[in-house]
Formats: sequence, C-alpha cells, structure tokens
Amino acid sequence: MPKVVDGDERRIELANAAIRVIARSGISAATMREVAAEAGWTTGGLTHYFADKRELLQFTLAVSLERRRAERPRRDTLTPAEALRHALIGALPIDDESRRHWIVTVAFCAQATGDDELAAVQRDAYRDFRDDMTRHVERAGRASSATAQRVAERLIAATDGVALQALFDPESWPPERQLAMLDTALAVPAEDAVPAANR
Repeated sequence: MPKVVDGDERRIELANAAIRVIARSGISAATMREVAAEAGWTTGGLTHYFADKRELLQFTLAVSLERRRAERPRRDTLTPAEALRHALIGALPIDDESRRHWIVTVAFCAQATGDDELAAVQRDAYRDFRDDMTRHVERAGRASSATAQRVAERLIAATDGVALQALFDPESWPPERQLAMLDTALAVPAEDAVPAANR
C-alpha cells in the first residue's frame, strides 16, 4: 500500500529548511533552490508545495510565529507571576532555537519594509503578543485592567532591547545576563500594581 503523504507536514519541513537557511545566511539566500537543497529536495519537488519564494517565505514566517504561540498552553500550570516571567523568557534569545527565531524575525522585519502584506503580519503578531502579555500582567497583579497594557508594553520594550543586544553581541549578553536584566525589569513596581491582598 503506498504511503500517504501529509502535505502540511511536508510544507512545515520545507519551512524549517528555510528557517535554517535564513538563520545561517539571511533572507536573500533563501531561494527556492537553496531551501530545496537544505531540505534534501529538488527544486521541482519544492514547487509542488510552494509556487514561488514569496509564498514559501510567508508560510515560513507563519510557522516561526506559531511555534512561539504554541508555548502558551504550557504556562497554564504556572502561577500568574511565573507565567508572566515565562512568557518574557520566551522572547529572549537564550538558546539555539530562540536565537534562530529572533534572526528570522529580524530578517522578516527588514523584508517587511515597503511590503504592506508582510508588514501587516508583523504588526498583527506584535499586537497578539502585546495582548497576551497584557493578560499575564493583569493576572499577576502587576497593574489594573486600565493600565495593564501600558505595563505590558514597557516589559516588551525592555525585553526586545535586551534581545536585540544579545542577538548581535552574545558574548556581552549570555543567557544568565539576559535573565538577570529581565528580572530587574520585572522588579520595577508598576505605579498602580494591585496589592497582593486584593488579588
């Protein structure tokens, strides 16, 4: 009996190959030929799943973003404060996988300049991240519902600043320093933090 080929599985396999190429050589290197070679495929085999480079890149960005979102259900067993910290740690390049995600994110940010469709994907991804962080901030009692978004934005800005420095200067920003800076940002009390007795 012939083996049933899962099209979604193959598309994800090719997107993972594109992520590796982008992380290693940049988005301009992620040609159909290079991605196919990285995956051990022929270019013709790749075009069975993606009509062109743009379609491949759009799917690759979606896969990279969804991989980060997939971490969210794992926070359900944590306390609100732990879940908030875990969500922010997920935005730091502290291991090979998260560094790859950041390199791909930065590459796509540059690619989105002058590309309204990719820019909209990036915008929506950040809005989704901000909304998720806002919920964590409020649940952790870090701010009232009226100002939780502002506190979430401050924490995201601090985390992104650390992440970008660590991405390009990993010797100065090893994982332990990134985490220490995150904990410093979390230690700054929000001006309207909800008292523990009222949580």
